Amino acid sequence: MADRDNMRSNQHGDDDRLGEARPFPAWFTASKYTHRIAVEILQHGPISRVALARRFNLTQGAVSRITNDLTHRGVIKEAGTLLQTDKDPGRQDGRKHSSSSVGRPQQALVIRREAKTFIGINLHGGTALATATDLACRPVGRSHSHHIRQRDPGQVVRMLSDLTQDCMREINQAGLPSPSGLAISLGGRAEGDRVVTYAPFLHWSEPVNLASEMESTCDLPCLVFNDLDALALYEGWFGEGIGLDRFALITMGSGIGYALSEHGMPVSSPDEGFGLIGHQLVDPDGPVCYLGHRGCAQCLTTGSLAEQYSHAIGQAASLEKLVKDLEEDMPQAETLLNLTGYRLGVLIALVANVALPDKVLVGGETSYLMKRCIESVRKGTASFRHSQMVEVPVKIIDGDWLRWAQAPAARAIARYLQGPEEADKPE
Repeated sequence: MADRDNMRSNQHGDDDRLGEARPFPAWFTASKYTHRIAVEILQHGPISRVALARRFNLTQGAVSRITNDLTHRGVIKEAGTLLQTDKDPGRQDGRKHSSSSVGRPQQALVIRREAKTFIGINLHGGTALATATDLACRPVGRSHSHHIRQRDPGQVVRMLSDLTQDCMREINQAGLPSPSGLAISLGGRAEGDRVVTYAPFLHWSEPVNLASEMESTCDLPCLVFNDLDALALYEGWFGEGIGLDRFALITMGSGIGYALSEHGMPVSSPDEGFGLIGHQLVDPDGPVCYLGHRGCAQCLTTGSLAEQYSHAIGQAASLEKLVKDLEEDMPQAETLLNLTGYRLGVLIALVANVALPDKVLVGGETSYLMKRCIESVRKGTASFRHSQMVEVPVKIIDGDWLRWAQAPAARAIARYLQGPEEADKPE
């Protein structure tokens, strides 16, 4: 491994800063429809050739040639038969068919999810969590975590390398192929999906080419992403956003996160990673944040919730104390929870009014609490939307940290299956 001085000196070259030294591989190079059909089979399989032809407005002959090519490349395989109906499996409202559907049996196509493996690592707070996945982003073996005790770039690389080796052992024990790539996500910015230029919790004072360092250490192609963008892609490809034209993702925990996805891909911006909605006004009578804003979205963070509850009960309290008192139906805890739900609803209304998503997903470590006060969330949203507007569909997603480790692996899978040009832009 290069020492820290070499690491820093290497980062001043333009090519290395842009991450051009080792391009992330694509599984194959073919027409855009070949790549898109492979993705469709991954997300919606088992699916028939007839359904694919309808979905992409192609002839059945063209689809047969494409799927035969994908079969020959080892990307997909046939897996039994299914009944073909008139519904479009490429949309959320047509993915399930009733038992009374009538149609001719069709060969079912599925992705060969065991054909490739990937490793995803998420850095959050003082912990790094890693998991190996198959091509469908399903975990392989156990996840592994390390506390981030040393934040020096060289020490972080060594810790990430140890996690990578742990995941490679899981893959080997499962009898699966060696990983095709490694991806890391963190709160901040990564230029060219390689160079970390902003990561406040790591306290790095200058850019760090984390991808190059990991490639040198682990001999695997590596990508680095913003954690919210990675999670948005995961939801669009493998989670609650499949089939949606546009959805928004809001996360609540130690901070407030936001990402927008179109056609399964996160909308990129030079401003991502800097807290896009974290200081939007949600309650003019709310608490003051560390920047002096009264009632901004920081009142939804774990630290602020603990502070607000401390004031409510007249003694120092943690988030754990708030959760415990909620379980015991303590009135002060219920009051704060409902107020928090209302404020979240106001934030959802802001996002819905501006971004016009089909659905808003809410995740993060404290999002599960919002299930308990969902009516307050709806009231907050309705208060800032016209009465004739449709109700904003809101889904509280699993806040398990494993999802955050799967997320960068999902971005690596997208790059590997689509190629860099298709994987980095909405349709």
